[in-house]
Amino acid sequence: MQFDDLLRTIGEFGPYQRRLYVLLCLPAISIGIQSISLVVFLFAVPEHRCAIPGVQNDTYEVQDKAHEYLINLTIPRLASDNISYSPCTMYAHPSVVPLNSDDNHTTRSSRYTETCHSWVYDKSTFDTTIAQSMNMVCDKKSYVTHGKMLNMAGQVIGAVVSGVLSDIFGRKTVIVVGMVLTTVLSVLLPWVTSFNVLVPVIILMTACSSTQYLASFVFGLELVGHSKRMLAGVAINFFWSIGNLIVALAAFLLRDWKIRQLVLSVPSFIFLYLFFIPESPRWLLSKGKTEKAKTTLLKIAKSNGVIIHENDLESITTKEESKIEYFWELIKSPTLLRRMLILFYNWFAVGMCFYGLSMNVTNLSGNVYLNFFLFVSVEACAYVLCLLLLDRVGRKWMLCGSMIAGGVACLLSFFPLLLSNNPEQWIINMLACLGNTCVSAGFAALYVFTAELLPTTSRNSGIGLCSMCCRVGSLVSPYINDLVLHIDGRYKNIVPLLIFGSITALAGVLALRLPETLNRKLPETIQDAENIVTQSSDWLHVHRSTELGYDETHRPSQRADHPIRCGDTTDRDAHSLRFKDKRPREMEPDVFL
Repeated sequence: MQFDDLLRTIGEFGPYQRRLYVLLCLPAISIGIQSISLVVFLFAVPEHRCAIPGVQNDTYEVQDKAHEYLINLTIPRLASDNISYSPCTMYAHPSVVPLNSDDNHTTRSSRYTETCHSWVYDKSTFDTTIAQSMNMVCDKKSYVTHGKMLNMAGQVIGAVVSGVLSDIFGRKTVIVVGMVLTTVLSVLLPWVTSFNVLVPVIILMTACSSTQYLASFVFGLELVGHSKRMLAGVAINFFWSIGNLIVALAAFLLRDWKIRQLVLSVPSFIFLYLFFIPESPRWLLSKGKTEKAKTTLLKIAKSNGVIIHENDLESITTKEESKIEYFWELIKSPTLLRRMLILFYNWFAVGMCFYGLSMNVTNLSGNVYLNFFLFVSVEACAYVLCLLLLDRVGRKWMLCGSMIAGGVACLLSFFPLLLSNNPEQWIINMLACLGNTCVSAGFAALYVFTAELLPTTSRNSGIGLCSMCCRVGSLVSPYINDLVLHIDGRYKNIVPLLIFGSITALAGVLALRLPETLNRKLPETIQDAENIVTQSSDWLHVHRSTELGYDETHRPSQRADHPIRCGDTTDRDAHSLRFKDKRPREMEPDVFL
């Protein structure tokens, strides 16, 4: 009997599985906190100007007329508007040529200027940020973009090694090690004072968090049966969203980045309970560790009210035991190669746009905290939308619709500026928010869709490579967002939205070439993955299952005339007999292909 058949017998998502699934997902709150906090708030650069030499109590805000006089004496104004002060230059020897009230702009601009080496910052939005603490401004302003890119680079590394490490050492081991390293490094981050030290800390921290998240996602899918895969694949995103909401609240209340980082990081030590969770029984069986797998499976059966004996589990196997298929064997098939290329591009697009739109919050008009709260709130709504629609419209149409709608919303941000010289900024903000909502829904759908398209023998490695493409897209997103620093004109703030929208819409169109996976068993081998049929076969699939005594979710039928009915003593006895009979014909997996 195959593992999926066993889960349909002992329970696809019973009490024990639900408790274990929640315990696996809770650390995603911390992972969401660290990922979003880094790219949105820690590297935020407040408005700034050069500090006045010799003035100890200098501030960005003008204190009085004497302070304003010293600023005018020392700091030139920008030629573009003759109002704002230069953020990076100051007059050389300002005391040599004092400014009188009748000095004009031409007189001041003709004086010799030099680059300054200390700054004062606007504290109206942020008290301190890591970019401010390390003075990542002027000739070091590229450090901000590089810092955000390093966060994504760490996630790329985590995506690459996650599948390999969890396949070798087990899901639990990778999750626990990743959690411990992520928590320790996030607590130590406030004591980092050099960019050269910051680089390895951020890379290692985000690599560990990415590895932990992906291993938890795969573990969660392996716990549940066919009919609950969509729920397990989407629900973990709610915990991520909770982390984002906590960041929004903490960033608003705690404006000092060091205090906020400690407050958000120290509670993560509560996740040490992960040391005591069991290993994935599917992974244990694939590695021949049947005794440990039996222990977990017996607990699941007991918790779900199904009576089985240890001897009944002797025939449980996974096809991974009989044949090892590596990922490079998967791409030898032209059909699967085409699917993988489409998936790779979709992951690249969704990673670029998901993280890019989140980081773009600081480029939008209005209050940055309110904008970010709206973004993460509607992101949670997107996951609810996935839960409601994924099993109704299917994975393929949910992904295509979300990506195309998100791309169109971002592209529409061009029209308010085209139609009016002074457009309502809230319209652009709402379009960006709508684009983020749709892309978030596409992200959740893509996780489930990819897991159902890949065979068990290559699922971890395949999801790891797809996630790597996602992180490559996220690597590019900081540079696209920071184009606003190098472009002048009224359209500069929507340039990132136009780029994100074009790439996202194309991804949705390409996804139309993928097959639907709704109501199909997880493919166990490469051949199973190749044989995923068209949508017209789904009716036959479900109809045949129903004839054999199973409902559309492949659980034993509730019909009174069927010999196996759920919820009574004869049902449990029948389960035991089914094991002893070494799998009757109606339980054979090939019937459902």
